[in-house]
Amino acid sequence: MICGPGAITNSIILMEEANTIQHKIVFIVSVVLIMFATYLILISASRISKKLGDTGNKVLMRLMGLIVMVIAVEFFFSGLRPIVAEMLQ
Repeated sequence: MICGPGAITNSIILMEEANTIQHKIVFIVSVVLIMFATYLILISASRISKKLGDTGNKVLMRLMGLIVMVIAVEFFFSGLRPIVAEMLQ
């Protein structure tokens, strides 16, 4: 999910929408900052996991599962909406 097809597509679209050089610089700086934050989180993952404990890890896993499920439902209904609109016309 960090660098999957959705992230790559989103990056391509955002770079295409950046009209001026300032927007492109802001976008690139944002990507670099996010990469650095992701690096820090992944490096300190074992320490974060130890601090959360077993119960905290289970809660976090369920919360992440819920978030992924919500994203999947959103994708499903976004794809279904044009099909239903076409069927009703």
